[in-house]
This record gives sequence, C-alpha cells and structure tokens, in this order.
Amino acid sequence: MPSAMNGNRTVQSASPDVGSAPGQITLGGGQSSGAQTEAMKQVLGVVDKKVRNMEKKKGKLDDYQSKKNKGERLNQDQLDALTKYQEVTNNLEFARELQKSFLSLGQDIQKAVKKAARREQLQREESEQKRLKTVLELQFLLDRLGEDSVRQELRQGAASVDTPSLLTDTELTALDELYKLVGPEPDQNTRFTDQYEEASQHLMDLLEGKDKAVAGTTYKALKDSLNRVLLSGYFDQAQSHQNGVCEETEEQATEEQAVDPGQNL
Repeated sequence: MPSAMNGNRTVQSASPDVGSAPGQITLGGGQSSGAQTEAMKQVLGVVDKKVRNMEKKKGKLDDYQSKKNKGERLNQDQLDALTKYQEVTNNLEFARELQKSFLSLGQDIQKAVKKAARREQLQREESEQKRLKTVLELQFLLDRLGEDSVRQELRQGAASVDTPSLLTDTELTALDELYKLVGPEPDQNTRFTDQYEEASQHLMDLLEGKDKAVAGTTYKALKDSLNRVLLSGYFDQAQSHQNGVCEETEEQATEEQAVDPGQNL
C-alpha cells in the first residue's frame, strides 16, 4: 500500500430434552431437536394405540356387563373377562392421563424447539453482523494504510496525537501484499468470479487468523497487526484532531470577520 497505490482502495470483499426434574426441558442442537421431536411423536403414537385398544376392550366388557344386567346368559370366558372390569377401567384411566401428559409435554417441546430455533437464528445473525463489521473495518484500515501521512505516523509515531509506533516497515510491506490479494486488479485473462473466489478465500483465512503462510508472513500475524492498529484508537484520535483543526480554522475566520466587518465591502 505505498503511495503509488493511493486512490480508490476498496476491498471486495434446539433440541428439547426431558430433564431429570419433572417438566424440565433443556435445549441443544437443531439436529437433536428434530430427532427428539420425532421420538416424541412415536411415543405418542404408541400411547394412542394403547388407549384405543383398552377402549375397545372396555367396550366389550361394558357390553358383557349390560347383557348380564339384563339377565342374559354369558359363557365362562365372558364371565372371567368381567372379573377384570375394574382393573381394565383403572388401566384405561391411567393410560388417558398418561396420554394427556405426553400431549402437554409434546406441546411444551414444540414451543421449546421453536424458541431454540429463533435463538439460534438470532445468534447466527449476530455472528454474521460481527463478521461483516470486521470486513468493513479491514476495508477501512487497508484503505487508510495507502496514505503516506498515515503510514509515516504509524511507523514513527505521531507526536501531535500522542500515538506510539504501531507498525514496522516489514509489517507495512506485508499488508501491502495482503491488499493486493484481497482486492485484485481486474485481469482480462481470468474470469471475474474466479478472481474473487481466490480473494475471498484469502479474506476468510485472514478473518479466522489462520497460522498459514502468506505475503511473507502468516494470516494470524497480519490479523494481529491490523487489530493492533484498530484497538490503539489511532484513527479515532486522528479524526478528533482533524475535527479540532477544522473548528479552530472556522473560529479564526469568524474572529477575523468580526474585527473588520467592512473588509469584504
């Protein structure tokens, strides 16, 4: 990013688990939530089938009891079955209560799954926003590193804004090479998409801070250099200094006009 490169320097760039405590639900990954929701459906299917079978059995016993009450003659098998009437009734009531409990739990799990999915979506959006912010910061830094005055201040320190030396000549040279990699010049012999596919890979490796060789150093070292400049507050101080100079110039101009109001007549 030497002065010859000044100008336009734009970088292209829930799963629900039933806990040990009653009614407790914990959330995990999306794949687990789908699998466990399906498992709950299977459990509900088994319980529903059990309830239907018991209802049919009780229905037969009700029919036997009705015939007996009317004085009709029952065979021994029917009489033996009637001896279990109360047991079947109690089991059916228990199965229905269990069915209600599983239905309620299934609804809670569905709500938890939706809530977990929403939370994961928000986390992904937040992560993407942070990643985009980092890309924009990178673009800003690489653009400004093309200015001779900025390079000199970062290399030697700027007494006017009390900024210590932040980058060495070697680091600046490596960042110049990085800029060429993430923002390649148009090449008529190479497809546009192919050019930026390679550039995007360099950018991804830089964002991840990979300990991989590039530009005579590593992506990790380059990221550390850029972070050092970013976190130093140098550009915040430089901006404040520029604003102060502009305000001072405007004040001086106002004072001069106040001293000699007829000067421009």
